[in-house]
Amino acid sequence: MPPSKRSPSIYSVSDLDTPSDYAPSPEAKPSPAKGKHKTAGQAKRKFAAGDSKKDDSIVDIEDISIHVDRKHGQDYHDVENVVSGQRNLLAWFEKVREKRGMPWRKKYDPTLNMEEKGQRAYEVSYLEVMLQQTQVATVIAYWQKWIAKWPTIADLAKADVEEVNAAWRGLGYYRRARSLLEGAKTVMSNSKYHGRLPSDPVVLEKEITGVGRYTAGAICSMAYGIKTPIVDGNIHRLLTRLLALYAPQTAPLTIKFLWAAAQKLVEQLPEKDTYKGITGDWNQALMELGSQVCKPVSAECGTCPLQKACKAYSELSEAPTKIVSTETKCQLCAPIPREPNQDRIPSVTVFPMKKEKKLSRIEEESVCVIEWQGLEQERRWLFTKRPEKGLLAGLYEPPTIPVASGSTFSEKLSASIEVIGDCIFLSRDDIEIIKASSRRVRSISHIFSHINMTYHIFHIIVNTPTYSPFSIKDNAPRPIAWLNAEEVEGANVGTGVKKVWAEIYGSWGSFEVSLTGSAPRKKRKTCSQVTKKVTNGAAEGKVVKKILMPVMPVRKRVEDEAK
Repeated sequence: MPPSKRSPSIYSVSDLDTPSDYAPSPEAKPSPAKGKHKTAGQAKRKFAAGDSKKDDSIVDIEDISIHVDRKHGQDYHDVENVVSGQRNLLAWFEKVREKRGMPWRKKYDPTLNMEEKGQRAYEVSYLEVMLQQTQVATVIAYWQKWIAKWPTIADLAKADVEEVNAAWRGLGYYRRARSLLEGAKTVMSNSKYHGRLPSDPVVLEKEITGVGRYTAGAICSMAYGIKTPIVDGNIHRLLTRLLALYAPQTAPLTIKFLWAAAQKLVEQLPEKDTYKGITGDWNQALMELGSQVCKPVSAECGTCPLQKACKAYSELSEAPTKIVSTETKCQLCAPIPREPNQDRIPSVTVFPMKKEKKLSRIEEESVCVIEWQGLEQERRWLFTKRPEKGLLAGLYEPPTIPVASGSTFSEKLSASIEVIGDCIFLSRDDIEIIKASSRRVRSISHIFSHINMTYHIFHIIVNTPTYSPFSIKDNAPRPIAWLNAEEVEGANVGTGVKKVWAEIYGSWGSFEVSLTGSAPRKKRKTCSQVTKKVTNGAAEGKVVKKILMPVMPVRKRVEDEAK
């Protein structure tokens, strides 16, 4: 049965766009001719006569077929073969369930009451959001800290965005964290939810912020045992290989077809008492198989429990002429480019069809790290808060503005000071002092998923014979504050800000100017090392103090401090 019409959130596509593990054979070059050169007419007559001694490296253009011949109808992509292998995949998953040490992997327990299932739904919800764009090894430690800080959805609903961003720091894509918070507040503010996430995937997707069709399916199948499918990047790739579907990955017809196939597979799962709640295991098994076996580049077909059911694998050995269909030509598949001297696909990694990479935008910004030095060696740094929507939403940074690529550094600095003057009170003399005390550090690049950013860094040290820095304007376009060293280190900032800071002070968290720029990066510790360190610290009774972003001061408070 085809899926019902969905919102654009059904478009769950692969996050991976890696090249396949095969490459076209280099074009053969003919050996130098000996003796007289034949004319084109002589060569054509000789080949037409069937000369058996012709050079294999010379191929008549008429003999070249640029695509693999795989005539088939759309019924070729049915799920019957996969259905026959469902028990094999579930048995395989039972063996590997605990292999990667993921603490959130639990068997569905049908004896739990709705309140207990709701708690499980909460745990799955923030897990799935964390796993978006982030590797499992990184998520484990964050998942454990999150559940310790906010053990229930009611606890999370009481938090504020600064606390949530602080806990999320290092995972990136902070919009995900804010969505979790908004979703928790929605659930706890409306009695119709009974303090838990909805068990209906359609309602969950429609009414809870940040929940798309994939996340709704994961929560409802794993926590509530509902028969509903999921299609993430790993499953998208896996299904295109199991069904030998060579179609544009992001095309609406492709996405619709894969979700319909996933739905059919869920409907065919065993229904015996021993398989209660099996949909959650099935969905996790598909994800695990796509992640650990049916990999983007190096697929491990020899260990795949669905090898016999995989149409892509069968096309490696089965002549294309043996593909039979009773339907008209498939309207989904595009032709597969053929390698020289090959009449079949060279690898299962031909699937899925590769996406065309979009060119990243090229942008430049001027960043002014303004350091105020007052009496008694007091130091403060000026930080602003980014808008709540858009790139790096809600994070803090030194004053940063977009600049034209052709502008001079003097022009970039002047533009930055003009914007800073909109936020703090500066006299003409103050502006001249700032210009005179500014130091151009260098320009560095920072890559976002869709933007190639260049930061032009300026360091400005301002000395004033007062106990407070320049006053902040009440009508400043953004929240802005002077932070001391402890507050800077505890602020919610992005990776780009840390890179900028390191160019001036050597590393994030350092406050002494470095003449050599950023320090070499240290090798990251493994999750087991981090976990061990945290455990040992707890045993020794050590407490780690977390600093949250202070409340934005207003002008009156600054003036009071000056008194």
